[in-house]
Amino acid sequence: GHINNQYNTCFWALVKSGKTEKEAHQALKGTSSKDKNKLLLQQFQVNYNDEPAMFRKGSTVYRDKVKTDDCGNPIKRTREAITVSNFDLIGPEFWENHQYILGEASDYLCLGGKEKYGYEYVKKFDNIHRLPYSNWTIVRISACQFDQFSLIHSFDKPNDETALRLMNACASLMMEQFPDIIFGYGFDNEYSFVFQEKTELYQRDERLIISSCSSCFTSFYMMKWKEYFPSKELVQPPHFQVEVSCYPEPRIVCDYLSRRQSECHNRNQYTTCFWMLVKSGEGENKAKEILKDTLPKDKNELLFQRFQMNYNNEPAMFRKGSCAYRQKVEASEDERWDVAVAHVDMGPHFWAKHSYVFDRR
Repeated sequence: GHINNQYNTCFWALVKSGKTEKEAHQALKGTSSKDKNKLLLQQFQVNYNDEPAMFRKGSTVYRDKVKTDDCGNPIKRTREAITVSNFDLIGPEFWENHQYILGEASDYLCLGGKEKYGYEYVKKFDNIHRLPYSNWTIVRISACQFDQFSLIHSFDKPNDETALRLMNACASLMMEQFPDIIFGYGFDNEYSFVFQEKTELYQRDERLIISSCSSCFTSFYMMKWKEYFPSKELVQPPHFQVEVSCYPEPRIVCDYLSRRQSECHNRNQYTTCFWMLVKSGEGENKAKEILKDTLPKDKNELLFQRFQMNYNNEPAMFRKGSCAYRQKVEASEDERWDVAVAHVDMGPHFWAKHSYVFDRR
């Protein structure tokens, strides 16, 4: 934190004084911490140590023991409150005053053990897992506690078309953000993204791919919320988890996607029956009992006989999910590929027509 901030403070001071970014980088190349302090003081009359502590030291968030009330009076029962401070974590002083945070481990820190050995050894604990090369990477993003989220935001049951279109919009933005994504498939509260075989995204570091995809998708969801739900407040932020898998052949990738589409069909058919029963007056437990051990044929018959509903006439987006892929824009003068979202069966005919998905680099 300190090293980065000191460098950035010098860098932007130089840029704002008229230097180009390249010249600023060159001026700071090989400089020590002492050199940077001297540069700031002599050229810009800035004492780095007078900069806000939050900039120089970062922020520490921890639970602190509260022994007085808001008026400063002692309280009988100590409680803990979340505190944000800008302290030096380097050295023993902070840990001496907050030994309860790490328990017995604080004894080592208070004795200055870290200063004795330095901090570089921490890097040895980094466990970087790089995804295997010559494999197609699939990042599957799914919402956590989505039943609660959909209940809080009054989503329609069994399917909320607007919520599904919001997911599709996020998928399109993901494909724009990550050009190495060649295909996406989603339904309900999940989306699977296929990265091309030779992707070098984050040097194939699994942790960085997971964190980046999760944070981007969540950000897009929140950013687009008002566009799709203009009269509905986002009461609770969504939380998406990510799983990564790798497959050596396009054929296996297609089988994976077909399996997800089969899950879409099975899940949607069940929930359609379930919510139709509930809305007709059956209790949720009773509805589950009625549907127990039923086959797809039985569910279709139930919908038709009890509710005069032909399941095959339900919107394709509900039954088949959504496929996101790049499609060449024929009318454009320059070759342009835009993201298209379709609700189709991913059978042999689809892949024969879209074989370029796996071939395009």
